[in-house]
Amino acid sequence: MHMKYRILLFDVDNTLLDFDANEEESFRSLLEEMGETWTEELYETYKELNAGLWRQIEKKEITVKEGVNRRFADLMARYGKTVDGRLWEAAYRRYLNQGIQEIPQVHQVLERLKERGYELYVITNGVAETQESRMRRSGLDQYFKELFISERIGAGKPSREFFDYVKTHIPGFCEAEALVIGDSLSSDIKGGADAGIDACWFTREKEEGLREKQMEECRVRPDYVIGALTDLFDILGQA
Repeated sequence: MHMKYRILLFDVDNTLLDFDANEEESFRSLLEEMGETWTEELYETYKELNAGLWRQIEKKEITVKEGVNRRFADLMARYGKTVDGRLWEAAYRRYLNQGIQEIPQVHQVLERLKERGYELYVITNGVAETQESRMRRSGLDQYFKELFISERIGAGKPSREFFDYVKTHIPGFCEAEALVIGDSLSSDIKGGADAGIDACWFTREKEEGLREKQMEECRVRPDYVIGALTDLFDILGQA
């Protein structure tokens, strides 16, 4: 069987593991531990603030460590409270590390891809300790040849440095035979495009108009768009 794509580069959060579900559960547990009250508004404020910090991380304005260690201090400061950002981060990280909520059918899809001879790799911007722990606990690590994690590499998606590192550490790598699969237009899809690698956008947004709007805002066009991991077989079959 001739494969157009031989090497599949998977993001982790909201691609293999349901990070949104994990994040909310971990946030609730953190507040409980710190004696704070959970409100929808507080959580939405956190998500907005956190997304802003990750945008700064992607643009290399701050490091991952700086971002995560100050996010809770910044958040609670908005509510007139002074907290130890590092302490809160350590507690939150403990909960996050345990979170293994999976994207539907992820095991079946990865198993089938591996059986068919695809080479599977992880490319993630997460914190190494968390990503390794979650991949191991969920049993997803067994399908992958290697986990490329920004914290270990010293550069993150969408940077050229990150993708150059990945290319040089996969034996016999060829751009034309690789496909990036991820949920983030700004890091996965843009990073793939800049590195000359085809990219598949995995999005749970069903509204066509909203998808278009997001692509316009990010000024990036994925080669493929899927709404379920099983849709990958259509792409790979056609390819």
